[in-house]
Amino acid sequence: MSSKVNWYKIKKGHIIFLPCSNEEGFNLLTILIVDDEYWVRYGLKVSIDWEKHGFRIADEASDGEEALKLAIKLKPDIIITDIKMPFMSGVEFMRLLRNNKIESKIIVLSGYDDFQYAKSAIDYGASAYVLKPIQNENLIKTLNKVADVIKKESMTDCIVRNKLLNDFINLLKQERNFKANTANAQTKEAMEYIKSHYNEDIELNTLANALYISEYYLCHIFKEITGITVRDYITEYRIKKAKQFLRDKKYKVYEVGMMVGYNDSRYFSQVFKRITGMTPKEYSVNSIYER
Repeated sequence: MSSKVNWYKIKKGHIIFLPCSNEEGFNLLTILIVDDEYWVRYGLKVSIDWEKHGFRIADEASDGEEALKLAIKLKPDIIITDIKMPFMSGVEFMRLLRNNKIESKIIVLSGYDDFQYAKSAIDYGASAYVLKPIQNENLIKTLNKVADVIKKESMTDCIVRNKLLNDFINLLKQERNFKANTANAQTKEAMEYIKSHYNEDIELNTLANALYISEYYLCHIFKEITGITVRDYITEYRIKKAKQFLRDKKYKVYEVGMMVGYNDSRYFSQVFKRITGMTPKEYSVNSIYER
């Protein structure tokens, strides 16, 4: 219905909840007038300042068949309908409304001799009935009572939906935290594996299989958590160990290269210089100055 509160909005990809208690969130409640008498419909439209009282006339109909089509199309908040009309009675109109899942509040207009009709109307969910001839003051009072019910229902719906969505968001947060914790643990395992096997030929698929995850997932979480790729981490760790061995001055350059996983001494020197800015031999000579 047009009066329902927009209980959330999307802004920059985030869900922003709107306060359920914000009365300004309600639009004018829409009304469909149904009566076979033209002057009754006309009188209702022009004799009341509808917007002043928080309402808006959505449309009018002269019989139940026309009204049913309009109700399905417009889904008004409130339907004011006569109980006795040609082609289709107000009671039959109401029955078809409910069959079509139209939940509009219904105010029945009836004469003193229409009590049995009015009783049947209430059985089909009429919110209230107003006796003819219509007194505007009585009609406004009745409408205000119905409007209060609509707003309370809307508030309740808003609160329930907010709670459900909050529960869902909390569940997503828990899932995200679980995944983050799992990713952290898996990244740590990957780093420990590299530290234990840095002197071997470490392939991504070998490392991923050791952790029982896919290569894609391994690369994704590793880069996200450490800021560098798996291959770069392997290289940096190997060079770190190579520097330790070179500082010992017990090994030749090609031996250090093989000790950290490089069988090609020339390639090892190239990688070492790219990372440190000097060759392994230059580093070995100058490492005396490192603390």
